Amino acid sequence: MANLYSKASGTFPGKASASEILRAVQDFLSICRRPAVLEHGDELMPLASDNYTLELRAGRLWLEISGERRSLSRRILTIDRHAPGVLDCTVQLFGGKTGTLAFLDLDRPQTACRTLRGERLSFAERFRRMLQRQFPAWEVEMLSTGMDLQHSLSPRFPRAKLSRGLQTITAIGCPTAEQEGDLLTAALVWHDRVRSRAAPNVTIPLCFFLPDNAGTLTAHRLRCLRTALLAPRMFRYNAHGSAGEVDPADLGNLETSVSAYHGATPLSQEFSILLSRLTSIDGISLITELSGALSIRCRGIEFARIKDNELLFGIETKIPAAASDKQVEQLAGQLSELSRTAASGLPIQLARPERWLESCVRAKLSAVDASLLESPVHGQVLTLAAADRDAIDLLTVSRHGRLAVLELKTTEDIHLPVQALDYWMRVTRHAERGELDHLFPGVPLVSKPPRLLLIAPAICFHPSNRTVLQYFSSSIEVERIGINSDWQRDLRVVLRLNGDEAPMSHRSSYEC
Repeated sequence: MANLYSKASGTFPGKASASEILRAVQDFLSICRRPAVLEHGDELMPLASDNYTLELRAGRLWLEISGERRSLSRRILTIDRHAPGVLDCTVQLFGGKTGTLAFLDLDRPQTACRTLRGERLSFAERFRRMLQRQFPAWEVEMLSTGMDLQHSLSPRFPRAKLSRGLQTITAIGCPTAEQEGDLLTAALVWHDRVRSRAAPNVTIPLCFFLPDNAGTLTAHRLRCLRTALLAPRMFRYNAHGSAGEVDPADLGNLETSVSAYHGATPLSQEFSILLSRLTSIDGISLITELSGALSIRCRGIEFARIKDNELLFGIETKIPAAASDKQVEQLAGQLSELSRTAASGLPIQLARPERWLESCVRAKLSAVDASLLESPVHGQVLTLAAADRDAIDLLTVSRHGRLAVLELKTTEDIHLPVQALDYWMRVTRHAERGELDHLFPGVPLVSKPPRLLLIAPAICFHPSNRTVLQYFSSSIEVERIGINSDWQRDLRVVLRLNGDEAPMSHRSSYEC
């Protein structure tokens, strides 16, 4: 075997006999902790001592596996490559065709990428079969899971283009319910890519394929888009790959609750004196939360809070303290000094940068939009069921009583518009029911839909954000507000764009 296998090339000679290939496969499997087989375009199949056989038949090597959902029988022709945790083989398929099959050790980190790619290819083949069943008269002209960074196309969701004569359909598949949150962005980017190459004024339907336990979020999002441009259709598939079309209007509501507003808690004289001393320190701000608690922060980092006339201080773990405790002021001074120089990067490590940006926006809300009231400004107004969000949302109101949703980001994020849309449509629904009036006492709220302000450093708006925004309904008033890159020192607005408007430097001479 030492003479047979060449470490320099990582391959086996094509003339290796079936018995030599058998010994090589057995040697590989003997050192695997979690052996598995992955065939191109199919699901990963774990190997156990009682579910597979390797045997010679008439001088030919056969592999047979009995899995929970399918069985596999392949003749192994050659071993093409051997690497840590991976043994690539050429196998014979039914009909005399050849294919690729890999033995993997799932305990080795080197196989993680191969496993992920295999899972994506497996779902892509299932997706192809779904399309062929749903559209038997159409040709699957293109189906891909490849990464296309130039056009912001992700390998996570297989995308397809179907054609029949001069007609075209775009389709996208969602492998799991957990990935549905990012599906719409990928779908709109793909649809726009196909539409940009089609004849003008031609409607190209966009078809969504989601698991049968998903689809509600996408259905609600579609109601806020230009459906006449998309002509969306939704299909849900089961574990066996059987898909059926559903009406998005028939799917249920998203679970959302509105937090109660208790107002600021009256403070004792000792706490008032302490707060006066703390706010004199550079970067210290006081945020009244909906629960009535007072959050004391240094550039977004909460280091103390007062609730029910009890003071707690600390960053990771908070402990009780008296108003006269000098440690609170010492901690505030230390944090202020550490965060004074933005270039040190230390504040970014202590707290999410979005929290720092939130404190800057709260302090200079009139610079962001002069029509907004500087108080009250609420954060975390809605509780989203089963949602995982890393964006910061603020809800405020204008002097004329119109609500405004502020979505903050400090880094480039392709999903920013859709994340903001989620919050906007929930706020809109609660506002229509009059469930937000208690948040702004003394300010009569008007019936117009809230404004949506996307706030980020001007250089951090993803190029595809504009592509996604062009599909938003005209009833959603969106504004991208770009701030300076060194906003930690002094926040300034350097860019304002309405809807999918392009920056002046990106417009054609006709648009200018």
